[in-house]
Amino acid sequence: MNDMHSREILATRRAVLRKGWHLAAGAASMAALGGARAGETPGPAAQVRFLSRDEGAAALAHAPGDTYYASMGLLEIRARMKSALPGMALADARVAVRDYDAAAVVAFNDEERAAIGGIIERMQPLLAARAPLYARTPWSFIQLDDRAEGGMPHTRGRHIVLPRSDVQGAVQMHREMSQAGKLATTPRGRGILLHEQTHVLERLDPARFESLITDVFGFTRMLSAPVTPWLAAHRCVNPDGPDVVWAFPLDKIGGSGWVVPDLTMPDVPVPRMPDDFQSVGVEIVRSGNGWKVVEDNGVPRSRGLDKIAGYHDHFPFPDEDFHPNEIAAVTLSHWILQDLPDLDKRPLMPAVATWAKKALA
Repeated sequence: MNDMHSREILATRRAVLRKGWHLAAGAASMAALGGARAGETPGPAAQVRFLSRDEGAAALAHAPGDTYYASMGLLEIRARMKSALPGMALADARVAVRDYDAAAVVAFNDEERAAIGGIIERMQPLLAARAPLYARTPWSFIQLDDRAEGGMPHTRGRHIVLPRSDVQGAVQMHREMSQAGKLATTPRGRGILLHEQTHVLERLDPARFESLITDVFGFTRMLSAPVTPWLAAHRCVNPDGPDVVWAFPLDKIGGSGWVVPDLTMPDVPVPRMPDDFQSVGVEIVRSGNGWKVVEDNGVPRSRGLDKIAGYHDHFPFPDEDFHPNEIAAVTLSHWILQDLPDLDKRPLMPAVATWAKKALA
C-alpha cells in the first residue's frame, strides 16, 4: 500500500498549527477578525487557565476514569517513547509512557500566558456572536516538551495540550504583531485553538455532536469497536478520538460495503510518530447484532483512506478525516472563523451550518 498521502494527512495538525502562527493578517475575511462592533453587547468574559507543572502532570497521569494509557499497545508505546523497550512487559510499558508524558510537562511563563490568552480574549466577541457554546466554555492549557505525543497538539480531559515549540510560535506571533501595531486585529492562532477546544467539547458532551457525525457526515455508530489481535497490537490510540466505533457506508460515495477509519502502524522495532502512522479504512461486515473485521490470514483487510475513491471528497476538508471527531474539529473551526472564500460551497457545509447554528448556540 502506498501510504505517503496518509502520512501527510497525519502530519496536518502539526503543520497547520505552526502555519497558524505565521499567517498574514489579511488572509482572513473581515468577519473572522472578531472584536465587538459599535453598539454590540460583549459576550461573557473568557475563562482561561494555565496549569502548573504539577497540575499538568497530575492531569495527564492520574485523570479519574481515563483509559488512554491502558488502551495502548506495546508498538505504539515504543513509538511514543522512541525506544524499543527491550524486555519490558506491556503493563510496565503503559506505566512508563504515562510517567514519560507527565515528566514532559512544562510550566507557562507570563509571556506565554499573555500570548495564548490574548488570542482567546480577542476571539471572544466572535465566539459569543457565532458559537456561544465556545464562548461560555472554560479554556485550560497544559504545555509539553516537544518529545511527547510526537510534538503534536491534542487534548486530555478538559485540557488542551500544546507542545512547547508551538507555544513559542504563539509568543513570536504576539511579539511581531505587537511591534507592528496589529495585535488587536490579527486572526493568527485562532484556528488551532478552536480545533482543540472542539475536542474538549466533544469529550464533555458527546451526545451533542452525534447528530453531526451521523446525520451530516454519514457515519453509523456501532455498539462497540470491532477488534482483532492484529488491530490491538497495531492501532494508535488517538487522544481526541479514542472511540473507534464509527462505521462509514461506502454506498454514500459510489462504492459498496463498510469501513472504519482508523490509525495503524507497521511492524518495525520503533515506529516514528507520526511519520509511520497510517490512516486506513478497515473493512467490516455486519455479524448478528454487531460487526466484525474482514481478515485475510489474521490481518485486517484495509486500504489507505486516499485509496478509497470519493472518501476525501465527501467531507468539507480532507485534513484529518481518519476520525469523525477530527472531521468535526477541522470543519467547525473554519465555520466559526469564516476564513475561506469558498467555505459555503464545500461539500456538506450547508448541513453543517444548519446543525451548528442550533447546536453551538
